[in-house]
Amino acid sequence: MKAYMFEIVRQKWIPLVIILTLVLVNLCLGIVHSSYQLPVLTDLQTKWSGLRLKAANAGQLDPTALYKQASADLDALKIKIPEKRQFARVLSDLYEAAATSAVEVGTISYKTLKSKDEPLLSYQLSLSVTGGYAAVKSYLSDIQKNPELVVIETVAFSNNDLFIEKVTMELHITVYLREWT
Repeated sequence: MKAYMFEIVRQKWIPLVIILTLVLVNLCLGIVHSSYQLPVLTDLQTKWSGLRLKAANAGQLDPTALYKQASADLDALKIKIPEKRQFARVLSDLYEAAATSAVEVGTISYKTLKSKDEPLLSYQLSLSVTGGYAAVKSYLSDIQKNPELVVIETVAFSNNDLFIEKVTMELHITVYLREWT
């Protein structure tokens, strides 16, 4: 049996040396990984977490400053909400924006809802606009730039003829107005 083993080692000594070398390299790399790389990686992860926490807390204000900022933001929002009697002007602004953008406005329908918590009315407008794609896009941009509190709820585009650039845009807009006080 010993002679048989010596004969195998004598004939296959190159693959055995390669296998033994690979086992030793693998053991060395395992020792380096567990004794050096894992502690360094743990330290780096701890530092990274600390920096992320520090960056997240950097933008936070103390409660008093946060309250003052929130109050200022609410006052700015209240300024953007027109009174109920200015609804005709808001509609006129929508028509003027359409004329400026060279689009045709179809019929406008609206539904009024009253807010339970605040003295606000919300007018939910539905309208369709027809024109070239660039003109319709320009009109949508003009509505978004409106200084009052006008919220675009949904937008749907359609084109019935593929050879003519005549886009129809269905809009659902909510306009918020203050009730008279």
